[in-house]
Amino acid sequence: MKKLIKKFKKLFLIVLCVLVALCIFQWYEQSQDRCSITKTTFTENSLPKQFNGFTIGYLSDLNLSKKNDLTRLNSIIQDLNTKNLDMILFGGDIFNESSFENNQFSKVLKKLQSRYGKFAVLGDKDQNDSSTCSNILTEAGFEVLHNEVRNIYYKEDIIQLIGLENTGDCSGLINETNEKSYKIALIHQPDYFKEISQYSIQLQLSGHTLGGYYKIPFIGGIETKDKGKNYVNGKHTKNKTTLLISNGFNKESSENHRFLTRDEVNIITLKR
Repeated sequence: MKKLIKKFKKLFLIVLCVLVALCIFQWYEQSQDRCSITKTTFTENSLPKQFNGFTIGYLSDLNLSKKNDLTRLNSIIQDLNTKNLDMILFGGDIFNESSFENNQFSKVLKKLQSRYGKFAVLGDKDQNDSSTCSNILTEAGFEVLHNEVRNIYYKEDIIQLIGLENTGDCSGLINETNEKSYKIALIHQPDYFKEISQYSIQLQLSGHTLGGYYKIPFIGGIETKDKGKNYVNGKHTKNKTTLLISNGFNKESSENHRFLTRDEVNIITLKR
């Protein structure tokens, strides 16, 4: 019995040491201003055949505040451009604290390449100066959607992109003519998922929460925000709608660390 207890204690110490080492490693890795590309595939039978394999680059929460942020953004854009993406989406929040001219940002973001368009919605920070932020994105080649729907044509088929601001109400955008179309909703705050999942929308893309900054296994992100309390991190499914929340490209200037919520941009592949 004593030998068994001894072995258990030894095993416990080994596991504890491994966990502590992993935590230290993660803490270090995610404090180094690195941004990863996260690839996700969504499979849905209602996707038109021609869109099978359609790729989307999704960026959210740039939170630009210092010169190095532009350097990092330029680097990740160069990487994304090697992927030959079909469409680019931006989920909102350009600046945290701007320390450079707006045209500097536009020139960098304009380098993003896609074959079938670049679209954006504004985040909560952007809406403090919506005119300026909309102009910046427009100059960078994005079409900014303000509670609007756009048809995305690919070969001989169509899907629809719905861009929303501060609402999950799509009643004026979905009717008999597009009820059965494959739809993507782009909205900054994830908690509108409760309303959006009531419509015939297959995919919602959001950001805002920065993944909760500190993610506890089996629990999720622990820091929440207004309109980002119920859905904070990762993927969620309700009815026939899936929500994907990006961790965002960059931390806010008030935060120095993350844990298991690394800075990211997303590449989404649609499948049927």
